[in-house]
Amino acid sequence: MPPVTPSKIFLPCKFTMGNVENNFYFFKMSDIIIRATGKQAPLRFVLISIKDAMNEIGSKHNAKNYTLQFMAELSVASLLLSSGLKFPGTVSLRVDMDGDLRFAQADSTPQGLVRAMIPQSDLQRIGTDEPQITPQKLKVIQLNEKAQRVKESIVEAPSVQMGVNLTAYLHQSEQTKSAAGILAEFSKEDSGKLNFAVGFLVEAYPDAKIKDLEIMDAVIRDLPDLKSFYNGGEYKIEDLADELRGPYDIEIVKEIVPQAYCPCSRERVMTSLSGLHECEIKDIKQKNEVLDVVCDFCRTHYEVTPNELVFPQ
Repeated sequence: MPPVTPSKIFLPCKFTMGNVENNFYFFKMSDIIIRATGKQAPLRFVLISIKDAMNEIGSKHNAKNYTLQFMAELSVASLLLSSGLKFPGTVSLRVDMDGDLRFAQADSTPQGLVRAMIPQSDLQRIGTDEPQITPQKLKVIQLNEKAQRVKESIVEAPSVQMGVNLTAYLHQSEQTKSAAGILAEFSKEDSGKLNFAVGFLVEAYPDAKIKDLEIMDAVIRDLPDLKSFYNGGEYKIEDLADELRGPYDIEIVKEIVPQAYCPCSRERVMTSLSGLHECEIKDIKQKNEVLDVVCDFCRTHYEVTPNELVFPQ
């Protein structure tokens, strides 16, 4: 996914967190990524709300209820990971499972671009039912801006809860002292919509003192249920941030509006089809078949005629 800077209308305002007053921007929409650091302690905070982006992604897949909710929670986890990238690139997060779902994947960038998928055959079979799944493995791939693999990690997925899986990954693979929480909820009035999709990540820098770690551990343990910040119509991400900071003042470093985005194109489709074997191309040309290629992530259809296929040289 190549970096693209979102262009949105925003209004300037002031945001106070503890005793720190920051001039920054609140976007006129419910989706937001907030990145902050502790003023008195070396801590990094990331908060994410992506209901609108996930409703858009879910509608393209016709994902309903529990599958939409799972796809959203996976996407939040991917965005939390990509928020820590030190270079322009992509984080691809995949969960392999046993049960009604084979796997699910979400890709995201530090700029807040996100896409997600669950195999269409699984979605159609499950419909609005709750899938019975047992997560097996969590695979995280970091790609640079040229789509080259920089790092790949595979860990066991201990839970169906993505916050637990993300924390386990960070401890095992990244070896960071961190805590994460992720929660999405589908609407009971509309099976294709979410009420909210949120998450947070608190990460200690290497020079964090034991006292600060103990304080933040207590803050996380005493944190109210993430659902409690939803008032029935709006998710109060600012209230979550205020609870999450504990006794520390924090400084807002950056705000981003997350966007549903897929980099697929006709050019990429043709590049992919160039890998077909000569006998496969010959068979397609003989049958005069028009190929209907569908992107797994955004469900865009690309028609390719036999005349457009070129034999490998």
